[in-house]
Amino acid sequence: MKNTLKLSNYLFEWFFHKYERYILGFSLGVGVILLFVVSSLNGGDLYEHYGIEFRTYDLVVDYCGAGIVFFLGLIILFACIFIQTNSFYTNGKGMYSIFTLPMKRGGVFFSFFLSATAAVLLYFAVWLIIMVLFYFPITGMYEKAAAKAVLYISEEVTLKNLDVSLTNGLFLAFHRSIFLSAAFPVSWIQALALGGGMFLSITAIVFAGLYNEYIFVRVGLFLVVLGGFCAAFYRVWIFFESLFFYTIKPVMPESLFFSVIAMLLAVLLFLAARNKLKRRKDI
Repeated sequence: MKNTLKLSNYLFEWFFHKYERYILGFSLGVGVILLFVVSSLNGGDLYEHYGIEFRTYDLVVDYCGAGIVFFLGLIILFACIFIQTNSFYTNGKGMYSIFTLPMKRGGVFFSFFLSATAAVLLYFAVWLIIMVLFYFPITGMYEKAAAKAVLYISEEVTLKNLDVSLTNGLFLAFHRSIFLSAAFPVSWIQALALGGGMFLSITAIVFAGLYNEYIFVRVGLFLVVLGGFCAAFYRVWIFFESLFFYTIKPVMPESLFFSVIAMLLAVLLFLAARNKLKRRKDI
């Protein structure tokens, strides 16, 4: 176990310096720019049912496109995890290192899995911190603008110095926003779905990187990765289906169902990958 942790730590540091810091930096940079650009625009066209002087944080996040940047960065992150894992087959030095490691082949797979999991968790954690931190300056800007506004209700009633501070505004933003509620769910059922889907996708992408016997098996593993994404972000798919087809479906029961299925498949795939790699002669 000690050697497994050492190898996973080495793989994570290597991956972070070679790929992840650039993915994180670029995706966060673009996301922050989009947040400030949209928050500074006049909202008369985008938010017809809201006052120009004030917009809730969930509207700013969803309309700015930060969620698209987040998901593209996550897809690139998974692609780089596959490239790093697969490079041990294309790099002779990497294969020699695996042959000479004083550990079992199953431990090697577990090390790759731990390093990939740490990379994905770091990506989510940094994005979560940024989304929380930028809530305060953006919301504070709208509160100051609304406090200076004059609201004409009728000829006899005029309101000034409006107090638009929101109680639990940050929590409500994470509940109302499609992107925030899908990537950082406040419901334990959706959190289970997210965890199960990511567990399945990480297991499949690491297995695909360490497996190169049959191409159709790799293609199947890539499809499993996609299935894990669908289970993890099921709330997003429901939103788009409701938007385009005007249907309303419950999210909670399906999320719980997908979380259980994803976790069971992930455990089975994890055990199959370890047993398969134990019987391999080249790894």
